[in-house]
Amino acid sequence: MDRKTYWNEKYVDYWRARVAESNQSGGVSKVIANDAKTEGDAVYEDVFRRLPFQPGSILDVGCAWGRMFGMFRAHGLAVSGVDISDAMIEQCREKWADTEGIEHIEVAEAEALPFADASFDNLTCLAVFDATYQHRALGEFLRVLRPDGMLYLTGKNTFYALDDQLAHDAEIGARSRGHPNYFTDVASMLEQLTARGHILVGTWYFRRRGDFAGLSFVETMPDAFYEYLLILRKDGDDDRPLVPLSDACSRTFRVRSAEN
Repeated sequence: MDRKTYWNEKYVDYWRARVAESNQSGGVSKVIANDAKTEGDAVYEDVFRRLPFQPGSILDVGCAWGRMFGMFRAHGLAVSGVDISDAMIEQCREKWADTEGIEHIEVAEAEALPFADASFDNLTCLAVFDATYQHRALGEFLRVLRPDGMLYLTGKNTFYALDDQLAHDAEIGARSRGHPNYFTDVASMLEQLTARGHILVGTWYFRRRGDFAGLSFVETMPDAFYEYLLILRKDGDDDRPLVPLSDACSRTFRVRSAEN
């Protein structure tokens, strides 16, 4: 099954259920037994308070049904959203298309954004980047951002703690379902970005699966961590293509497999 079909046919109801339970009390998922919950809306509201947007516009890549649109409008931003899933965009348009301040709602892949260079003051890719071809998507994010534009990016790191069984089980489960799931070599990504002159203004590392939902993070990169939230300010005009920086299997999975 190609990835677009997967997002259209299998994912909408699942992700709505995961997000819905994330905003309820308790830390254990009922959608996936014995798993940690995903991060709720309050977590992102806290993030945006601590690390505020540039005034102006925002593009939400992987916007789903417009989950974040209300938060963005509360910050006074003109909002656009894209998603690979026709089903997600249909739901997003039903809810948001006639709302003041919503500018574009489009079906598009992260690696081929239908916007001109330097179109947006902010760009978010939240709980989505791990399902993209990351070096190509990141190049597109930088292309459509204006100089001094802010990028908010989350994903999964290639090396998490060997004893993080929840993370290991989630990785195996995703592959068994055919879920697109790419693990970032975060050190390589940051090296490429800073070499091009871009400036990191926020680095939050979540050591174990479930830590993001509790906003339990460290700001200095540890040797092993599961998820990350990076906030980057675009600087300079170095548009050299990025080289591949992710893999469908984590380094932790490979180490554990070699030990067994």
